[in-house]
Amino acid sequence: MQLILNTRSRVKNVYSLLFTTYLSASSLVFAAPPTSGTVHTVNGDPIAQAMVIAETRDGADVVTVFTNSNGEYRFPGTETLVGQPHARVLGLKQIADQNGHLVLAPTVNVADVAPASGWLNSIPQADKSKFVLNCVNCHQVPSGEVRNFASLIEKQETPDKALAREHSWHAIADYMNRLWAYEVLRGDPTIDHELSGAYFIADVPGISKLMSQHFAGPMQQLDNYDYGAPIIATSKTTIREYEIAEPNAIREALLLDGDLWIADVNTNRMYTADIATGEQAIHEVPVELPMGPHTIHPGTDRSLWIAPMYNGYVAHRDIAKGEWKTWQLKSREGKLIGIHDLSFGSDHQLLKDKKGRIWYSDIANSAVGWFDPDTGDANIYPSPQPKDRTHLPTQLYGLAMTDDQKYVWYSQLGNGVIGCFNIETEQFEDVVTLPDPYSGARRLTMGANDILYVAMFGSGQIAAYDTKARKMIGIYDLPDRGSAPYAVTWDPVREVVWIPTSNTDVIYRFDPKDTSFGVLPLPRQRAFLRMVDVDPETGALVTSYANIIEEVQGPRMALVIEPGDDAYSKKLDFGGAK
Repeated sequence: MQLILNTRSRVKNVYSLLFTTYLSASSLVFAAPPTSGTVHTVNGDPIAQAMVIAETRDGADVVTVFTNSNGEYRFPGTETLVGQPHARVLGLKQIADQNGHLVLAPTVNVADVAPASGWLNSIPQADKSKFVLNCVNCHQVPSGEVRNFASLIEKQETPDKALAREHSWHAIADYMNRLWAYEVLRGDPTIDHELSGAYFIADVPGISKLMSQHFAGPMQQLDNYDYGAPIIATSKTTIREYEIAEPNAIREALLLDGDLWIADVNTNRMYTADIATGEQAIHEVPVELPMGPHTIHPGTDRSLWIAPMYNGYVAHRDIAKGEWKTWQLKSREGKLIGIHDLSFGSDHQLLKDKKGRIWYSDIANSAVGWFDPDTGDANIYPSPQPKDRTHLPTQLYGLAMTDDQKYVWYSQLGNGVIGCFNIETEQFEDVVTLPDPYSGARRLTMGANDILYVAMFGSGQIAAYDTKARKMIGIYDLPDRGSAPYAVTWDPVREVVWIPTSNTDVIYRFDPKDTSFGVLPLPRQRAFLRMVDVDPETGALVTSYANIIEEVQGPRMALVIEPGDDAYSKKLDFGGAK
């Protein structure tokens, strides 16, 4: 079923009419928001690579551009601005707007601009990995609410403030687990909320003690934060944000035929948003039980493949025909399969094996498996565990296929393991333990020459592994070790790896040729990212601000980002000037 969201479109159309009429009637007194200008200091010095952000009437809801070396900015003209542009720069605060010429001054407190990870610098790395792996799965930490709670603790009248902190944070950690049991498990009374799993704090006392040590004081002042890598934005870089009406728990996004397809993990819904008009629609995945669209992949024919949060469903949407096909998978032993990722190759599109089967990671059974889309038959292969890490949860998570279709490589989130499964022999061949057991090996991507890249969520690193030579090339620290990299995506034209982060409000770019990092800052805090896709024709980056549960605060938006490096010759069509 498809439902057009007429309310949003109608509101925009009415606003458009009122805005146009208002400008026509009062053009002698009032002017439209400026579409170009400068950003400079109080001394008149230009500020390069400053973000300039404005709300719009049509198309995207918010458009962000960057200044050039002379501090000049210009909006693309494909959307009509309705809000006054404002600038955002680390360490600076806007103090004046002189008809689009924005004046910034230094600020001591960067709490309103810096990401949540800026508060984690005092935590030793061993503790930080464990903390991030436990507490940043669902939301950024410390978010504004977390910092406000820390302030309330400090206001308590108690003779033992340290004990009060530990008890208070213990209560919060226990509450988060109960919320996880209710929300993620859908309140199933037969499931004990003490069960461990993804998005669950297994060591509540340990995490509570760590938070009581490092989240002390009012936590309203952050003196400095540095991106730690060069900003890669240019005056051609444009970020468009499309807001999805709440309540929702939007998860991931893809761009197919001019529409953003956006998964809502709390329903059976996929949203679409036309990138040129902003018009949105809801598409119900036709399944009888809760599915929770979770992970989405493009097919080689630019169709849509969806993996679920619940009940072992896989769904496929033929975009051209508007047709759905669904499968509910169970193993040959009758086990329900907990699918996370579907197999894809170096172009980040769905890749089947030579028998036409689709492979997947099974987080519920810590297995890899396949299903035949022609017959619906499925099977799983439980993964081996390193003997020195059997005390840790496995959570088999990411999956990628070598381009020769002979191997799938997988990651295990809970114990810092990556491994290999031979499709032809149906045998596991390699189990590689990463140095940090809490490194949080998460999403994978297969680069050129079958080089595997691994996002290490807990430790704030990425790994590069040669799957042909079976050896580690290197493990690289991200510019911010508290950034919580959720995924990695190979860009075959730029020959770089894009890294979306969950705790740092940026996307990193890693260049394997010189192992350097660049940073693309995003226009708002709480930019909780999970996956980024590279449009194969234009090289635009597509992602979303993704929160798994509705109670988590933060923006609910899908994004289309034009990096502005002219690496791809074809450009996206946003409809031209309105």
